[in-house]
Amino acid sequence: MLATSVILSGCTQTNDKSSEQHQAEPPNIIFMIGDGMGFEYISAYRYAMSEPGAGTLAATPFDDLLLGAATTYPDDTTWVTDSASSATALATGVKSYNGAIGVDADKHPQQSIMELARANGWYTGAVSTVQVNHATPASFFTHHPSRKMYEAIADSLATPVQPGVWSFDVLLGGGYRYFNRDDKNWLPELEQQGMQVITEFEQLATTTTTPLLGLFAPVALPAAIDDQPRLATMTENALRLLSAKQQEQQQPFALMIEGSQIDWCGHANDIACTVHEMHDFAQAIDVVRAFQQQHPNTLLIITADHSTGGLTLGQGGEYAWYSEKVMGITASLEVMTRDLLELPRDQWRGYLQPRLNLDVTEDEWQQILAVEIPAAARGRDRQYAIGKVLAAVISTHTRTGWTTTGHTAVDVPVMAIGPGSEAFRGYQDNTDIGKALLKLIR
Repeated sequence: MLATSVILSGCTQTNDKSSEQHQAEPPNIIFMIGDGMGFEYISAYRYAMSEPGAGTLAATPFDDLLLGAATTYPDDTTWVTDSASSATALATGVKSYNGAIGVDADKHPQQSIMELARANGWYTGAVSTVQVNHATPASFFTHHPSRKMYEAIADSLATPVQPGVWSFDVLLGGGYRYFNRDDKNWLPELEQQGMQVITEFEQLATTTTTPLLGLFAPVALPAAIDDQPRLATMTENALRLLSAKQQEQQQPFALMIEGSQIDWCGHANDIACTVHEMHDFAQAIDVVRAFQQQHPNTLLIITADHSTGGLTLGQGGEYAWYSEKVMGITASLEVMTRDLLELPRDQWRGYLQPRLNLDVTEDEWQQILAVEIPAAARGRDRQYAIGKVLAAVISTHTRTGWTTTGHTAVDVPVMAIGPGSEAFRGYQDNTDIGKALLKLIR
């Protein structure tokens, strides 16, 4: 009888606790996605931030947040996802095909966490370091059969869901050219309908009204290694604006923050660019953690949509990875190859030496100077041939390995803290993350 009493008492306490949790206010949700950020990217960042030979590793914002890992495969037999399919899974809890934006395998629209949050009176937003109509942010707010429908996605984002109300309160990133096109200039129309539109990054800190659309580059923002890091600043201001709305109306908010160009650097096999993008993302995490300390009813979840490039730390049979050489590189391959195309070849060495800061051999210099650019190549395709040679030289000197210029099917980290974070512990599929978040929104 005593045992029974204890058990019943425990059940009563558990039920009371569950009832209290059910009645508690739903938490703010901040969903951070490191695009392309597999576990190996976190390792590279940790070593790059550490002093070689010091005997200790530098602390990073990722250290105390890891709860588990997730699979990322799409709804086909390839096992390798693209950003659209994976973002759709994270946003809706539903698997789909590569290229899908917020639709299932039959191209039927699926409700995202942002749409459910909006329907329940929440405030919503997204921050990205590429165009805001790119695959990841698009999958949280729109529904399209192909990620390549950039103009149609921009039109969906710009179209009010009802007069004077859009699917978001704050949307920050690049993509100006998709909203200001020859066939359609949305910007004056949006402003007439009550949207605050800014196109200069310096305007962001003094902006106080929402809804807000910030378009700070024609397409993507500059890479962090080539310019000032911007993700943390955009994150800080998005949180400032959304928390102000929350205080006014006593409603939670959901914010998606994407470290977008981790992936782009991985596609380029550009390890220095990669580490700087990871640092930009880490600084944004610091901003969110500081916000969370002030607003404890906030769930932070961090994951990746996939990993990119097949990055390895160690290459060519040598048991070493030279992080100090990585950190000595001062420009991205994107910028270096673009600039080289504007210079005569006899100036290439003088341009590259202070940017690579590597002991490039004479044979390697000859490979760089002799690179053939296909006559039919146009635009960034002309940069590719040069970038391939430079990436190989950098990889040899830093002992960085890459297996592909595409994505890989490896599991990705899942990190979380705050109310509801236990739902993300252990092994899961990326759809489980979306489903768990949908359950928290009410």
